[in-house]
Amino acid sequence: MDPATPLLAISRAISSRSRSFPASSPHNILLRGRPLTAPLGRAPVFAASAQRRFAVNGDVLLLSLARLALRGPASPRAGPRRWFASVSVSPLASAGPPGGGCGRGNGDGGGGGDGGGDGWKRPRASQGMAVAEEAAGLEADTIILDVGGMSCGGCAASVKRILENESQVVSATVNLATEMAVVWAVPEDRAVQDWKLQLGEKLASQLTTCGYKSSQRDSSKVSSQNVFERKMGEKLQNLKQSGRELAVSWALCAVCLLGHISHLFGVNAPLMHMFHSTGFHLSLSIFTFIGPGRRLIVDGLKSLFKGSPNMNTLVGLGALSSFAVSSVAAFIPKLGWKTFFEEPIMLIAFVLLGKNLEQRAKLKAASDMTGLLNILPSKARLMVDNDAEQSSFTEVPCGTLAVGDYILVLPGDRIPADGLVKAGRSTVDESSLTGEPMPVTKIAGAEVSAGSINLNGKLTVEVRRPGGETVMSDILHLVEEAQTREAPVQRLADKVAGNFTYGVMALSSATFMFWSIFGSQFVPAAIQQGSAMSLALQLSCSVLVIACPCALGLATPTAVLVGTSLGATRGLLLRGGDVLEKFAEVDAIVFDKTGTLTIGKPVVTKVIASHSEGGVNTKDSWNNEWTEGDILSLAAGVESNTNHPLGKAIMEAAQAANCINMKAKDGSFMEEPGSGAVATIGEKQVSVGTVDWIRRHGVVRDPFPEAESFGQSVAYVAVDGTLAGLICFEDKIREDSHQVISALSKQGISVYMLSGDKESAAMDVASVVGIQLDKVISEVKPHEKKKFISELQKEHKLVAMVGDGINDAAALALADVGIAMGGGVGAASDVSSVVLMGNRLSQLVDALELSKETMRTVKQNLWWAFLYNIVGLPVAAGALLPVTGTMLTPSIAGALMGFSSVSVMANSLLLRARMSSRHHVQSREKPHNTISGVSDGADEVEQSYPSKWRST
Repeated sequence: MDPATPLLAISRAISSRSRSFPASSPHNILLRGRPLTAPLGRAPVFAASAQRRFAVNGDVLLLSLARLALRGPASPRAGPRRWFASVSVSPLASAGPPGGGCGRGNGDGGGGGDGGGDGWKRPRASQGMAVAEEAAGLEADTIILDVGGMSCGGCAASVKRILENESQVVSATVNLATEMAVVWAVPEDRAVQDWKLQLGEKLASQLTTCGYKSSQRDSSKVSSQNVFERKMGEKLQNLKQSGRELAVSWALCAVCLLGHISHLFGVNAPLMHMFHSTGFHLSLSIFTFIGPGRRLIVDGLKSLFKGSPNMNTLVGLGALSSFAVSSVAAFIPKLGWKTFFEEPIMLIAFVLLGKNLEQRAKLKAASDMTGLLNILPSKARLMVDNDAEQSSFTEVPCGTLAVGDYILVLPGDRIPADGLVKAGRSTVDESSLTGEPMPVTKIAGAEVSAGSINLNGKLTVEVRRPGGETVMSDILHLVEEAQTREAPVQRLADKVAGNFTYGVMALSSATFMFWSIFGSQFVPAAIQQGSAMSLALQLSCSVLVIACPCALGLATPTAVLVGTSLGATRGLLLRGGDVLEKFAEVDAIVFDKTGTLTIGKPVVTKVIASHSEGGVNTKDSWNNEWTEGDILSLAAGVESNTNHPLGKAIMEAAQAANCINMKAKDGSFMEEPGSGAVATIGEKQVSVGTVDWIRRHGVVRDPFPEAESFGQSVAYVAVDGTLAGLICFEDKIREDSHQVISALSKQGISVYMLSGDKESAAMDVASVVGIQLDKVISEVKPHEKKKFISELQKEHKLVAMVGDGINDAAALALADVGIAMGGGVGAASDVSSVVLMGNRLSQLVDALELSKETMRTVKQNLWWAFLYNIVGLPVAAGALLPVTGTMLTPSIAGALMGFSSVSVMANSLLLRARMSSRHHVQSREKPHNTISGVSDGADEVEQSYPSKWRST
């Protein structure tokens, strides 16, 4: 009986009931990437970590086991591929499976029905985290390896296979363009402190043994910057060596062709007959093999003997086969075979030309990263003492700066470290960090960032974040990390490239057999001057040489490299190819109101005591004697413990009005995001927040029901359960908000707005910026924002959330694309996929356009790579020979192969040109939309927003 039959029968039997099982049902199985370590009776032990795993129903597991049964045992080459299950109680059990099944699975896994809860979401930290935990609940850690010796997509696939065959490795991604591998692994024993170092060295050793020289990288930001510099230096050295090999190979090629050229032009010089001799061409071929072609051929043969053939293997086999056939023809003339010693010479010359152009294109693709690196100065002026007027200075390397040092920055200098201006006044160009072209004024108390340019004044700066701790180092680290995350569209190309060389070698063998047996029957004219065997060998060599797995391997990484680096130079941090792909397909965008559609700097416009609204005495029996100044002082005392924008506005207003400075009692402060805060000041309990918040703290009556129609944000202040008054706020709407909403709507994207503010204030903002009022949700708590995103994901393909990281971190994390603005690199930690460094909403449209253009380039590259091989391989195998009499020689096939790889690289580089030209056109067509307080020629420290309220 078929071994899968019982499992399929059981699956069908429980399929109709599986969705109704509660979360604690044993039929709710967790698919894992580790062996089964816990019996059913111990399932509750693992419930604590079940929240971080993905759950599917039992019928999905049985169906999967049935597929395994149908597939049969794994091949020996597969290695220890682990695919087992562990049982756990999981509240996510009703969610859809990653790959479909019952319930809708949001995220990478997709969905397979209408049932199931909010859907499974892959952890955002990395693609490799999809199965990143051990059965004991351990999370996978990241190991970064620098991998050399990869020449094509087949090499990258081999490296990935070697890494994932290690038992501790959960998953791995390999980037051919950046020559880097990222491994997600779990320890066998957490007690071993340096297990990551040991495992990394072990993996690097295994790869080096297999021909891919590797080393483990320190994950620190300083190391990342140093490694990038070292790798760029190595690439430049390799380019120089490649240039020397290219020059020698083409010199040999020219000498080889000299005889043909002399014959063509009828030159009969005394020594010219030597260039026609077979022995001379044989000698040139040998010189080519031991000279410029030595590295290529040796690498190809080594890879073949180690079981991981690559592009160099195909070229090497093609060149050696041509040489071998020509040698046999030369030493055994009676066979009647033609000699073509010029073919391996020309083949290697063309291949080296393609490789040289490819290396140049890779360096060009990384030029944006190089530009980011070069904006950091190497020297700094360290002040001998802290007297800004009298101090002398000495030049020191930037790497020696420490926190607390004082540095002098003169006009025209790049600032060497992040810090705080202690003396001086100047304007600073921060375009390299934020993409904002307008200079920003810096005065004492303002923050400055490393890499920005001091334009016209002298500044004394106290170092706060030196070296690898600067914002620019964070940007470099994040951009490099982004380039390790592959786009899902690349996975098909990776699968094809993994076995591509074996398929090409098989096709070459089939071509040889076909033409050696049937060649004389199909094309008698083609072998009139030779033999069927000679023709078959030529065609089989052409098949080996024309194949281009390199184009498949470079199609996505090069475009992602250019796209993410280009974004970083414009203040757009996009965290990987997967983010680019998702963002390009987003069809719904949700905006937070405060700090996103508004500038996030509310000011106090009105303070109202409960006994004096509109000049009418509303004083009740509770004898409220609080004045407007008292209310502001009490509220400021509570809000001094929070960083909420409204809290900051209250404190600024209290300071501007010279209100009494009140302090909350230690340990009495409590805050509920989205609702309010409470603290004890003196002997009184003071609550500041929404009307619901103060009601929960004892207020039973609201004498201001008309406050809901104010059209402004309102914070209520209560003292000991009595409403003392309220504070009204106004937050300026960003000038580019309406333009951005309009641009998104024209692209067919549904735009929503969430706000914790009251309905009237939210509707006023929505009407100004152009959001449909039926797509505005007001008075939502942070957890309700997350729930709204989840509900929206059931209606739309992909959902993006735009926020400032305050009270919306959970929603940013849940969204398919989380977009943080105004928070700098810190906002890019774990919750956001995209960071708008310039704090301009218009950058959202720029990021969306960049994502779409990058993915369009990726798809063009993949189409070209697949189409080239689909068409080129049959032509090289002689498909046109019976019809047109046309065939490709190995040298022409080699030239086409090099052209294919270079075409992919060139198309990726055109992405920069297309985006740059479009950016310049837009700059000429419309002026820059400046935002008050952000890019209006003054820094936020100087361009403050004073309270509009004044005490009377």
